[in-house]
Amino acid sequence: MAESLIVTLEKLDARIKDITARNARLVARNRELEELNADLLRKAQEAERERDRARLDAEYLAVSHRLADHPDTIVDTRRHIAKLIRNIDRCLEMLKE
Repeated sequence: MAESLIVTLEKLDARIKDITARNARLVARNRELEELNADLLRKAQEAERERDRARLDAEYLAVSHRLADHPDTIVDTRRHIAKLIRNIDRCLEMLKE
């Protein structure tokens, strides 16, 4: 019976070592996956920011083409709009005073 107990304890010890090793592997894999997940989240956020910038650029481009069909007219229109904005800014400054 004593041998049986020793054999049982050895089997339990071996099983504990197996489970401990498996747990260590799972903890390491979990850490890797968490790092990968964080990296993918950062990339997804950056992709969303790039998408938003591209949409804004496309919107500005669409508006500029609606303002004029010819590139020279677009440049003139942009200058005119910039001049109007400067005038509005000056008016706001005068109102503040």
